[in-house]
Amino acid sequence: SILGHLQRGGHPSAHDRIIASRMGVASIDALLDGQRNVMIGLKNDEIVYVPFAKVIKNVKPIDHNLMEILHNLSI
Repeated sequence: SILGHLQRGGHPSAHDRIIASRMGVASIDALLDGQRNVMIGLKNDEIVYVPFAKVIKNVKPIDHNLMEILHNLSI
């Protein structure tokens, strides 16, 4: 399952499938290159490896008003 599809519903588009394939290949390439503790991402339509240390440094606070709206909509 792809989290984005679970969140917004619907079927994956061709674009979604291509991105998933590119990221899958990049994941294997990263492992074969000995890279560890990185996240695969896209920046300007290019595959990038982002260290987990950098990812967790940019924590954004949760908008509690948005969480309430989501809760109400999910009932």
